[in-house]
Amino acid sequence: MEIAVTGGTGFIGKYVVSHAREQGHKVRVFDKAFGSDILGPLDDLSGAECVIHLAGVLGTSELFDNPHTAIEVNIHGTLNIIEWCTANNAGFVGITMPPVFPSVYTATKICTDRLATAWYFAKGLKVSKVRAFNAYGPGQKHGPGHPQKILPTFATEAWNNRPIPIWGNGKQTVDLVHADDLGRMLVDATKFTDDETFDGGTGTAVTVNDLAEFVLEVTGSKAGIEYLPMRDGETPTHIVATGEGWSRLAWAPEFSWERVASAIEWYKSSV
Repeated sequence: MEIAVTGGTGFIGKYVVSHAREQGHKVRVFDKAFGSDILGPLDDLSGAECVIHLAGVLGTSELFDNPHTAIEVNIHGTLNIIEWCTANNAGFVGITMPPVFPSVYTATKICTDRLATAWYFAKGLKVSKVRAFNAYGPGQKHGPGHPQKILPTFATEAWNNRPIPIWGNGKQTVDLVHADDLGRMLVDATKFTDDETFDGGTGTAVTVNDLAEFVLEVTGSKAGIEYLPMRDGETPTHIVATGEGWSRLAWAPEFSWERVASAIEWYKSSV
């Protein structure tokens, strides 16, 4: 199959491209880094039999300062891809998220999720989706210009012997899923066209406090933890994948502290 990956140079996109090629697919990367824009002409998608759509603007509290751009890129850009796939009889694989946070980003993902379903019923769009939980892994960026994701933030601060910042009391839970597993699941989702959603999580809930303590243990940091007020767009949550869609796959992601430790080690270069 010929697969186009929007946002293919991004963190998850690189894992998707790698898995797609390993599975024998012909892959093209549709990315602003190569001059392709989901808000512009979509000629570079020509010939694709399926589009795995990852391009978008990320952030939680950050997007309250720039909501119009987030809406334009995440909603209008996604609709452009949906309409292209419909017109060209191509599959559409979208990435969504648990609808837990009162954030701009969550609002855009809920909207695009429902748009894809609407086009499935009304226009015959061939669609499937992966609901990504808390992705982590080597290559996830941290620092100015990037959203503050949990593992890069914790690991970078600990390796630099600074207190790990926890927004809230740390009793909230996350479902940590390796980006390699998400990449594999997104490629596998191209086989399904009936609006199926696959849980991109492990089904294992880890408290933020437990993750922070583990990061301190791996890094040897003595700087401890700093508790801060929760940021705009966040509320205490207890999210975990329930296994939606897994029965249709030959595998499911599994949680591993060893993989988490390996990802923490990757950030040692930030010291």
